[in-house]
Amino acid sequence: MASNFLVTSCITISSPSKFYHKPTPIFVKVNYKINNSTINHDDEGKYSPEKLDRRNVLLGLGGLYGAGNLIGISNEPFALGQPVPPPDLSTCSTASLPDGLPVPFSCCPPFPKDLSNIPTYKLPNVSKVKIRPAAHNVTQEYITKYSTAIQRMKELDKDDPLNFMQQANIHCAYCNTGYKELGFPGVPLQVHFSWLFFPFHRWYLYFFERILGSLIGDDTFALPFWNYDSQAGMQMPSLYNVVNSPLYDPSRNQNHFPPNVVDLGFTTIDLDASDEQKINNNLTMMYRQMLTNAPCPQLFFGNPIRGGEQPIRGMGTIENIPHNAVHRWVGNPNNKFRENMGTFYSAARDPIFYAHHANIDRMWTIWKTLGGKRRDFTDRDWLDSAFLFYDENRTLVKVTIQDCINNEKLGYKYEDVPIPWKNFRPVPRKQKVKKNTKSVKPAAKIFPSRLNKTLSFSIHRPKISRTLQDKDIEEELLVFNNMIFDENEYIRFDVFINEDEGVKAKVLDRAEYVGSFANLPHKHDGAASGQNTAATSTTTPATMSLAITEILEDLGLEDEEEIVVVVVPHSGGKEITIGSVEINILACAN
Repeated sequence: MASNFLVTSCITISSPSKFYHKPTPIFVKVNYKINNSTINHDDEGKYSPEKLDRRNVLLGLGGLYGAGNLIGISNEPFALGQPVPPPDLSTCSTASLPDGLPVPFSCCPPFPKDLSNIPTYKLPNVSKVKIRPAAHNVTQEYITKYSTAIQRMKELDKDDPLNFMQQANIHCAYCNTGYKELGFPGVPLQVHFSWLFFPFHRWYLYFFERILGSLIGDDTFALPFWNYDSQAGMQMPSLYNVVNSPLYDPSRNQNHFPPNVVDLGFTTIDLDASDEQKINNNLTMMYRQMLTNAPCPQLFFGNPIRGGEQPIRGMGTIENIPHNAVHRWVGNPNNKFRENMGTFYSAARDPIFYAHHANIDRMWTIWKTLGGKRRDFTDRDWLDSAFLFYDENRTLVKVTIQDCINNEKLGYKYEDVPIPWKNFRPVPRKQKVKKNTKSVKPAAKIFPSRLNKTLSFSIHRPKISRTLQDKDIEEELLVFNNMIFDENEYIRFDVFINEDEGVKAKVLDRAEYVGSFANLPHKHDGAASGQNTAATSTTTPATMSLAITEILEDLGLEDEEEIVVVVVPHSGGKEITIGSVEINILACAN
């Protein structure tokens, strides 16, 4: 399973890929059917190359599985295009756990014998847009309807693709390297840690929701969302806490049941703070994740990943906080990997998973309304990447990202509830005091360093006194390079600017707080072989980038050539080594 980080911006792996270049028109010298168009040899038996739209070649599933067979014959990747292809269902293998052991059950959902002609899903006409309700606002009538639908799903035959456990297995297979990319047998398909995260889970919830509606004969049924980004929803929703209800899961952290306030930065240790402080921290982190640290698509969605590339560590802001933290906060600490919610392979076995991810999906819709350069990618490799799901009629269908970027075209939107974090920009101290950069060592003399204590250092800025026009085009980033750590350990550290080493790390609702980094113990799948191998502490170094343009404005440091940075380790901090820290300028693009 690929790496899982909690940060307030973007984490990347800086490693060149032979698949990164974008091919121009593709010339195909084979004889197979793609979207009902046949590519033929000429009359003399010689190949007659025909120019094709690479989207049609890559994503026409009849052609895709034919192309997959061709790849098997040549034993070399035949890259028809750069979008990430859907999984090769026929080669679904044992998924992996953080310690290298296999998942204790098969999470390969059933698939039809004939994979040669998987249809492209056609969105049904939307006569009326459904409203997904906030979980804390639902009525008893709604709870009864929702519970009935889940119960009926659980009662379906265990081999039925619509069965609750089989639906949960979809997440396990896509997220724990059970699948390989079609046409790239050595490349695990991982939908976390990159720009695939949001669209995969949107489609996943879409079909899950439609299946539930079909089981109760109600095509207006809509999933609830857990509104933990607002004070009113910062407790585990009560509808999930009724013992013997189909919505209840005993594998949850019993210490986090209401009235306990959720910690959106949770790692493994409960924060020793008042409920008021937890709420303020949560609102601060939401502001940082949605606004301060997400001015560009690549920071919000995560790093691009192309067809044929190995899974990367490049999560966007929301995937880290609150996504990862809420998974950990709900999961049972008495289980080895905090099952169910606390680890990917079992997370979807808890009904609350779907309310959690509905709120994550809601963040996507909200983010695009916040202005600036906050908009969807226009990169064809993103738009044309594809997944496979069963619809409510048990038909296996292919979907692409471009068909899910407008949630209302999918037939739903979210209940209009208060969004308090929008106006929770941390307030600077009345008297702005610049820390003396001469009193601490420069970053170049500190790093590389093992993070076994709080580190304070100065860092040079390549550009100062930037104009509004400069800031509109480019984002200033604080970048942590070459981070190496034991991937089996819980790791977290917080980052502050213009603070002392004695900073109160549990108080985040202030302008000096920049962001956090944390690792969730995980297993990274073997690369080319596709076999499960034990996790090691020496993996490809990770890089974390935190956006600081707004923070420097608030702290009155825009004209300073050097600033002071403080890094505070929490659980497992001693297990990580940071190679270097620098400030870079990012050109926002989509």
